[in-house]
Amino acid sequence: MHLTGGLFKGRIIPTPKGEGVEVRPTLSKVRESVFNILFSHFGDFSNLSFLDMFTGSGIMALEAYSRGFNKISAVEKNPKAFLSVKKTYASFENAGSKINLIKADSLKILPKLEQYDVVYIDPPWDFDYAPVISAAFEKITQSGIIIVEYDKKCSNLSSVLTPFKEKIYGRTGINFYKK
Repeated sequence: MHLTGGLFKGRIIPTPKGEGVEVRPTLSKVRESVFNILFSHFGDFSNLSFLDMFTGSGIMALEAYSRGFNKISAVEKNPKAFLSVKKTYASFENAGSKINLIKADSLKILPKLEQYDVVYIDPPWDFDYAPVISAAFEKITQSGIIIVEYDKKCSNLSSVLTPFKEKIYGRTGINFYKK
């Protein structure tokens, strides 16, 4: 797995492994597309904030860091994945201090967090998306975007709001929502 853009483009990122750790890192082509769409929407990222919920490998927060987002948070509740991500962030210049890595359940911590310009939601694919998307709408800025990654084969997003943009990459779906 490697970063697709920005300051650290091409840098290799390890995937957390071990018993009890199940991560499904977002594909390179998906990450690149997501950040291209965000760039089209926002332009410069230097004054923007990014929240990576269910961070898993930590790759999306690192992409945001590499591409110049000003404030970045990543949430992971699995202790082994959390420690792996913490170690990965420490290997990047200033990433350990620039990315606020939070060990918590995303749904429980979300109400306690401040607002973000971008909230990226990539839970385990059998997850009930509606509560987390609803909660995330309370945590995006007026011009903010919520991005949801899901398995198009077993998606339960049909009862959730209509996205303003949808992309499909093989089995992976990406929906973009805004206020």
